[in-house]
Amino acid sequence: MIYMSASCDETLKVNRLRLLGTSEMAMLQEVSSWFWKADHWLHNTTWDEIENPPPGVYYPLGRDILLPSIAIAVILLGIRLVYDWILVVPFALCVGLNFKKQYTIEKNPTLEAAYAVDKYNDQTYAEELGKKTSLTGRQIQRWFRHRRSREMPGRMKKFRECSWYFLFYTISFLSGLYILWDKPFFWDTKYCWIGCSKHHVPNDLYWYYTIEMGFYWHMLLMLMFDSKRKDFPELVVHHIVTVLLLYFSFVSNQLRIGSLVLILHDSNDFMMAPSKMANYAKKQVLAEYFFVVFFVVWLVSKLIIYPFWLVWSATFESLQYIDRNSLTIAYWSLNSLLWVLQILHIIWTILLSRIILSKFSTDQKMKDVSEDTEDSSDEEEDDISKETDVITNGSTNGLTRRPQTNGTRG
Repeated sequence: MIYMSASCDETLKVNRLRLLGTSEMAMLQEVSSWFWKADHWLHNTTWDEIENPPPGVYYPLGRDILLPSIAIAVILLGIRLVYDWILVVPFALCVGLNFKKQYTIEKNPTLEAAYAVDKYNDQTYAEELGKKTSLTGRQIQRWFRHRRSREMPGRMKKFRECSWYFLFYTISFLSGLYILWDKPFFWDTKYCWIGCSKHHVPNDLYWYYTIEMGFYWHMLLMLMFDSKRKDFPELVVHHIVTVLLLYFSFVSNQLRIGSLVLILHDSNDFMMAPSKMANYAKKQVLAEYFFVVFFVVWLVSKLIIYPFWLVWSATFESLQYIDRNSLTIAYWSLNSLLWVLQILHIIWTILLSRIILSKFSTDQKMKDVSEDTEDSSDEEEDDISKETDVITNGSTNGLTRRPQTNGTRG
C-alpha cells in the first residue's frame, strides 16, 4: 500500500508538471499571438496579404532576413580575415607598424595580487611592494608596465581593426547612395509613409538591408575580440538596438525610413577610421585633418539631420499618413529605438568634443577618450621597445623576451 501511495504521488507530480508546462506554453503562445497581431505591425493590411503579394511584388517577412543576415555575418568574418592578412598587414608594415613585442613574466603571487587591486602604481607603492618581494622599485614598476602591456592591444591590432571598418563603411555608404539615389523617399520622407505596409521591396534594397544587419551581427560578435574601449557598454547597446531596429522595421515593412537611418550613419562612420589609422601610424597631422572633417560631418548628420529630419519624420510626419490606432507596437518600439540611438549620439558627441578640447586647450595631439587603452598602451609600447636592458642577459627583473613570431597578435 505504501509503495502504491508513493507511486500515485509521483504520478500526480508528473501530471502537475505537465499541466504547468502546458499552461505556460499556452500563455507564451497567447502573448506571442497578441504581440504579432497584424494591427500592431501593419497598416490596413493582414499577414495573409503579406504572405501572398500580387505577382511581381515582394513584401518582407521576418524569416527572410534573420537567418540570411546571420549567414552573412559569418561570410563577413571570413572576408575580414582574408582582407586582413593579404592587404592590411603588409600595408601596416610598410607604413612603419610592427607586431607588438611580447614578454613572458615570471609568476609572482605578491605582485599579481597587487596588480589585481590596482594596475598602476606610484613610486611609494612600488617601494612598499619591494619590501615584500626583494625587488627594487624600478624593477616592480617595470613588471607592472609589462604586465599591463600583455593585456593592451598594440597599434598594429587597432590599425587592422580600423582598416576593416573603413573598408566596409566605405563600400556600404557608396552602395547605399547608389541604391537609394533614385528612390523618391530619399528626397522626400513623406514617401516613407504613403502606402505604408504595402511598399514593394526591390532586390537591391532587400540585400542592402540584409547585409547591413549581417554586419551588425558581426560587430556584436567581434566586440568580444576587438580592442576594448571605455564606451564598450554604449557599443553593446548601439549594436543590439540597431539589430532590433533593422528586424522590426523589416517585419513592419518600414525599410524606407530604416535605409535612410543606415546611410546617414554610414556617411560619417567611414571617416573616423582613417583618422585612427593615421594616428596609429604616427601621422598626426593627417589624423587631425581626418578627424576635423569627421567631426563636422558628425555634427551635421547626428545632431541635425538625424533628429530633425528622420526621427521627426518617424515620430510626427508618419501620423499624417497612418491610422493612429494601428501600428501600435511598431510605432512605439521603432521610435523608442530611434530615440535611444539619439541619446547615444549625444553621449558620443560629448566624448568627441573632449578630443577637440584636448587639442586646443593643451596644444597637444588629439587623444581618443573613448578608447580604454589608447594613450597608455601606445606610450608604454614605445617605452618597452627602448628597454634594451630587459634582454641583455636573457632574463632581467623577472622578465624574459618571448621570441617574436608571425602569429595573429596585434
